[in-house]
Amino acid sequence: MFRFFFLLSFFFFFQACSDIEKEVTLFPDNGLAFMFYPNDKAKNDSVAANLAYGAAFTVHPQAYYTLSMDSDPILPAPILQLHRVLLSTGEDNKVNYTTRKIRHLKAKKIKDRWEYSFQAEESESAIWATTLLGENGDNYSGKIKNFLFEGEGSFSQSFSLNLIVVGDFQSTTDGLDENALADELLAAFRKFYVGIQIDTCYIHYAHHHPSLGKKYPKDEPWLAGSSSEDIMLTELGGWGKGSTFYALDLVLVHRIDVDGVLGYSSLFSANLGGGDLSTIVLGTHVKNANTEEALTSKKIIETAVHESGHFFGLRHTTSTSTDIMLLGDASLIEDGLKDTPVCDLVLRYGKSKAKIIQNRGFSWPLPIIPKMIVRADSEMDDLFAACPDASNLMFPYVNSKKIEGFSKEQLEILKKNLSLIEH
Repeated sequence: MFRFFFLLSFFFFFQACSDIEKEVTLFPDNGLAFMFYPNDKAKNDSVAANLAYGAAFTVHPQAYYTLSMDSDPILPAPILQLHRVLLSTGEDNKVNYTTRKIRHLKAKKIKDRWEYSFQAEESESAIWATTLLGENGDNYSGKIKNFLFEGEGSFSQSFSLNLIVVGDFQSTTDGLDENALADELLAAFRKFYVGIQIDTCYIHYAHHHPSLGKKYPKDEPWLAGSSSEDIMLTELGGWGKGSTFYALDLVLVHRIDVDGVLGYSSLFSANLGGGDLSTIVLGTHVKNANTEEALTSKKIIETAVHESGHFFGLRHTTSTSTDIMLLGDASLIEDGLKDTPVCDLVLRYGKSKAKIIQNRGFSWPLPIIPKMIVRADSEMDDLFAACPDASNLMFPYVNSKKIEGFSKEQLEILKKNLSLIEH
C-alpha cells in the first residue's frame, strides 16, 4: 500500500511538471530590444541577459539551428519557448509587433552545455523570439553563460553580384567606367571569398528600372541620405528574375550624404531576394565637411567587400564606439574570433565622425544596425595602419595598410551564413 502511494505521488508530481511545461506560455515582455545572429561569436551579454524575457533572431526556410549555453550545476535546464514575431502597421504608420508561440523545446545535456536544436519550417525568412521557462512556471532566473547560436542550411556556396548604377556616373577617379568597375568587383570578390564561387557581376541602371526609372534621373548625382527618404534604396533590390533576382545588390551612388562614410549595410542583412535589407550602398565620392573627394576604384571595391562581410554576418574586428552605442551592449568590443586581433587604438578613438544612420526603409522596435566603413582623420591614418587587425577586410577604418582579406574563422562564418540564405 505504501509503495503504491509513493508511486502515485511520483506520478502526480511528474504530471504537474508536465502540465507546467505544456500549459504555461511566456510571451516576450521586454520590447525585444536585442537581436542575435547565427554563427556570431561576439560576447552578446545583453542578448544573454534577455534570452529568458525576449530576444529576437531571424530564421530562414528549412535551416537547422542550435542554441546553446553552459549548464548550471544547481538549476535544472529551462524550457526554450520560440515565438513568431508578427508585424503590423498602425494608423500612424508605425510598425508594431505581436508574437505567437510556435515551439516548445527541452534541452539536451552535451558535456557541460545545454543545447536546443530545431528546424525552421518556414516558407520564407521570418523573425522569431525566445523566452525561457523555469521550473516554477516563470521566467528562468539562472545566469546565461557562453551563449551561442549556430545555424546551417542547404543553399549553395555561390552567388552573383548586381551592380546598380544610380544617377550620373562617368567613371571612378582612376578612370574605370561601370563595365571595368564590374569586372574588378568580380575579380575582388573571387579573390577574397575563398571557397565560395562568385558567378557573375550584372550591371543595371536605376533609370532603366521598369516601374521606378523616372524617380532616378540619369544625369543627376544621387546623394544617399538626402536625394530620397530611403537611405538604403531598398526598392532597387531584387532586380530582374532568376539569378539576377537572387544576386547581392550593390547600389552605386554619387556619395553618401554623411561625413566620412564610404559605404554601409545592415549587420546580417541576409536577404538576396530584394526588399528590406537586400542592398549595400556604395559611394563613388566621400563627403568631407563642405567638400567631397572622388574615390579610386580600389577604395570602392574594398568598401564593397567589407560591407558584404556585414551583410553575411561579420562584425568589425574591433568595435568602434559608435558600434557599441548603437548596439547598446558594452561587451561587444570585438567580434569574438580567435584569429582576428583587437586594436586598443580603435577602442580609444572616440565617437566616429559619421552620424548615426537610421534605416528608414525598415523601422520598428528591433534595432536594425547599419555597419559602415569610415574614413578616419588623415592624421590617424598611419596610426591605424599599426593596428594588428588593420589589414583585415573587416577593420572599421580606411587606412594605408594593404588589405590581406578575411581570416579563416571569418570565412567559415560566411560559408555557414550563405548556406542559410535562399538564393
